[in-house]
Amino acid sequence: MRLRHLAAVVTGLVIAAGIGLIAGSTEPEQFWLRTLVFAACTLGPAYGVGWLAFVLPRTADAPPRRVEESVEHDWWQRSASGSFLDVLTLAGLGACVLAVTGMELAASTVLVALVLFAFADVGVRWTVLRRRAA
Repeated sequence: MRLRHLAAVVTGLVIAAGIGLIAGSTEPEQFWLRTLVFAACTLGPAYGVGWLAFVLPRTADAPPRRVEESVEHDWWQRSASGSFLDVLTLAGLGACVLAVTGMELAASTVLVALVLFAFADVGVRWTVLRRRAA
């Protein structure tokens, strides 16, 4: 098992160093600064890739046979469907307000706000359902 963790660490270091070198090569004047900063920032996710490749296959449990019958899947379905109705309601009310007031907003701003609202809504609904079941 130690060998697998070592392989994950080495993989993470190699990936992070590669990303750092690519980032450093974009600005020759600050090569080492950019290389070190990018390598340090990507080391955690790069180790995660190594962990997924070497450690997880030996430690993971078998997936459930019928995922759609799990309680987590039910929570996800209920939170996503409730959130969809909330997003439609918010989009409709927002369109009504914009039409009545004559305000003009960039479409990208409105869409980003709507997506962030949807993410937050699903997360809150899922957490509430999980806590109610506990």
